[in-house]
Amino acid sequence: NGNGNTISGLTINASSTSVAGLFGFVGSGGTVKNVGLTGGSVSGGVIMGDLIGLNAGTVTNSYATGTVNGSASAATVGGLIGTNEGVITGSYATGAVNGGIVTGGLAGSNEGTISQSYATGNVTAGDVAFAGGLVGINLNTLHGNGHVVVASITNSYATGNVSVAYAADSLSVW
Repeated sequence: NGNGNTISGLTINASSTSVAGLFGFVGSGGTVKNVGLTGGSVSGGVIMGDLIGLNAGTVTNSYATGTVNGSASAATVGGLIGTNEGVITGSYATGAVNGGIVTGGLAGSNEGTISQSYATGNVTAGDVAFAGGLVGINLNTLHGNGHVVVASITNSYATGNVSVAYAADSLSVW
């Protein structure tokens, strides 16, 4: 519990790390709440977000305003969370998000639940890309036990511009 505190100007250069953010990984029993990141930046990594690289836990009432810079070959890049497999509620991201195959203003990839959250930063994806103002891709998943996890987004929005930096022969529009 961050108790409403903020961390200002944090800079993370994770060029030799695969999962990057203030918290690289939050497991299924983990909770991050009532914390904010202002300014700063995150760069490098394969799965990356300003607050969390890979979230399988619960994120509540948290935010990030910094810039996230992934390479064009980074797997998932998000303004708050790179890949969400857990729950995000009442949270937001306002910084620019750049690079990545799957790139989103709040989360690069959502395989969990997002509610009452938003993103306002501009999103620029890499060469071969899925890009979105809120999430780059919202993806149902099939677990090994045959159970399907349905990804959902409710009462959430995005206002930033979305663009894809692409090679002329590799653009796909979905």
